[in-house]
Amino acid sequence: MTVAIRLKREHIDAMVAHALEDAPIECCGLLAARDGVVAAVRRAKNKEASPYRFSIDPLETRKHEQAIDDAGMELAGFYHSHTGSHAVPSPTDIRMMGPFFGPPFVHFVIGVADREKPEVRVWHIDGSERVERTFQVVD
Repeated sequence: MTVAIRLKREHIDAMVAHALEDAPIECCGLLAARDGVVAAVRRAKNKEASPYRFSIDPLETRKHEQAIDDAGMELAGFYHSHTGSHAVPSPTDIRMMGPFFGPPFVHFVIGVADREKPEVRVWHIDGSERVERTFQVVD
């Protein structure tokens, strides 16, 4: 049995807020964890500035990773939004993230096609496969 990803409501709210603010451009960011629980959401700039794909400049990624290390946390994964489709990793997402950021890294996808009812789902991208995981909201 796979352990659910654990995070606070404020982290979900931060990812959703970022997705809504950046729409129609896809937003993206990194997740930091401490003791297996997401402890920080770090916004990044989508260097593609596209409603269909995202990428983070490697230098920006490195700065985030350094800040995460300096805070005594570890990189837990990533998040990005889909502004016109469901919160499911696209073939492009899988192709871009799978080879380098498979398990244990998680990938939250925030669907904001319906701005009134954002969809939040989490995945492992393992090679060319996507596997949905569960998340647990903690205090």
